[in-house]
Amino acid sequence: MRNMMRVGIVGGGPAGLTLAATLRREATKAAPFEITVLERGSAGRDQGNGWDLSKTAQEALARAGVDVPAVQRRGSDTARLFNVTDTARPDVCMRWPNSLAKLGLKKDQVLEMLNQETSRNEIIRRLIAAATHSDGGSGSVTVRHDCNVSTARRTNDGRGVEILGRNGDSYGTYDVVVDASGIASRLRHCRFSEAADAFYTGRTIVQGIVSSPEKSWHPWLTSRLGEGSMAVAGPAPSGTGIEQWMAQRYGAALEDQHTNINLWCFTEGPNDIPSLLKLEGLHGITSDKDAVKATMDYCVQRLSHEDWPEMYRDAFRAAESIRVLPVFMHPMAEVAYAHAVPDSEDLSVIGIGDALHALPPWSGTSGNYALTDATELATALLKLREGTEGTCTQEQIAAVLREQEAAFLKRADGPRERCMQVSKFAERAAKTLNIRDFSFEDSFLGTEAKDRSWSDLESVCIVGFFRVITFLNWLESYGIQPPKHEASAAARAAAEEPAAQ
Repeated sequence: MRNMMRVGIVGGGPAGLTLAATLRREATKAAPFEITVLERGSAGRDQGNGWDLSKTAQEALARAGVDVPAVQRRGSDTARLFNVTDTARPDVCMRWPNSLAKLGLKKDQVLEMLNQETSRNEIIRRLIAAATHSDGGSGSVTVRHDCNVSTARRTNDGRGVEILGRNGDSYGTYDVVVDASGIASRLRHCRFSEAADAFYTGRTIVQGIVSSPEKSWHPWLTSRLGEGSMAVAGPAPSGTGIEQWMAQRYGAALEDQHTNINLWCFTEGPNDIPSLLKLEGLHGITSDKDAVKATMDYCVQRLSHEDWPEMYRDAFRAAESIRVLPVFMHPMAEVAYAHAVPDSEDLSVIGIGDALHALPPWSGTSGNYALTDATELATALLKLREGTEGTCTQEQIAAVLREQEAAFLKRADGPRERCMQVSKFAERAAKTLNIRDFSFEDSFLGTEAKDRSWSDLESVCIVGFFRVITFLNWLESYGIQPPKHEASAAARAAAEEPAAQ
């Protein structure tokens, strides 16, 4: 095998680009890398909101050459959760209180969650710049867009893996192929059969995107949203069942006021809502006026119960773009291995992130695990190159990939099991609970308080933490600031004052 290791990465999202940039930056002249990133989307497309980066994910991006604070939204590590029948104060306020900060207690010393939100578009832009930069490191990175990859196969001489397009065209032969193409991966079947494919969780996220809530929403909403997130639980149209109205900022720069507004809907099948709204085949974000109107009308109808003030419906009416996201999740690791493709153990192909172990958004770990996979795989490949003095066989590469694959799958199994429990409770709440019986604490834990025991120390500690943090925030008015801009006169006139409830 030649000294240059050829790495083909399918998927130009944060995980794939983190791997590419890290390998290029840390490779040595004795063991360089030639890296090609094949992305199915077009260059510069809007990839929507990001996520709150864990400490490990932040370290992975920094290692790849990204200035992490530059992709984070300052002040977005706050979430206020309300019951629509009592909006005088939030049921839960997840915000690190100033009182604890003054005592020298830092948030990352206590919990891993609730970090600042990020801009996915900005993360990708900076990763591409870091990956293709000419200074430092050894090797090269080429990023190609509009690449429709269909599969990969071992070459006839057994010295590499060829990536093929949908028309059978070759995208090149590589020593290592990394599948970072997400949950819709086509390369997954090189390693696992269809029996280990992702399954529909029963939830579909219906999302609107508003460029500036300050210009169209009621000031009460924008002040409670702040720079972070907010959620409001209220009754379904029939009065039985729960709807949850959610909003989240996601631009890195404070002057970027883009906000997602969501409903999480339970359906029998992943195509139920797209079919109802005549959006079959739609992928990603669209600003088509007919699609936006149909989708937002659907959301407005779901908030038709009299307990929902008009301002929540108006928030959806202000959306300029939409997307509909059926949520899928991969099965446990044991299921994947039970359906491994025969004789694929020695194939130099590995999945990372959602291509390997997709988790739903409510896990709080999906994007973070993807970046963790990427940085750990980079370390393993760099170590392999160093240990073999720059040359290694396909057998050696495959052995390292299988070891990494097992670790990645095992890590995802913990939150996966919890996600299943939480999802079952959320579905029951959405269909059968009365709003007076709903609790965000129960929603987090996946069980009702009446079904929990004091001997369940983990649940007791979680509930106690939520209540203490919320109480300390009450002493600080929950960190709520006056709205930066007044909403339009029409928006103010159309909205009902929450104080009147």
